[in-house]
Amino acid sequence: MSLSKAFIEKQKRILLSEKDKLIGAIAKLKKYPDYGEQEDDNTLELIDYENNLTLEENLATTLEKIGLALKAIENGTYGTCCKCLQFIEKGRLEMMPFAEICSKCQKKPVKN
Repeated sequence: MSLSKAFIEKQKRILLSEKDKLIGAIAKLKKYPDYGEQEDDNTLELIDYENNLTLEENLATTLEKIGLALKAIENGTYGTCCKCLQFIEKGRLEMMPFAEICSKCQKKPVKN
């Protein structure tokens, strides 16, 4: 089963939109919070900043996956599982447009 050109174009628009949102969210997280000059404010600023670092890493990882999906669209390989080289299910791609592997490979246990 191959993906239609219309479906791939739709996915590309979704990916580009998500990319823009993530870039904006990451930019906001990079700013150090400023809640005031009180000791409690400073403590809260530090806690929020540390929490934001973790969130920023997660968003950056998703942004990287989106970049790979956009590159796959350019290369004509979008929707192909990077493990088994079969097509990724359309429904899976609709739910997670940057999916790199099919659900069968996702369910396989990881070998050590």
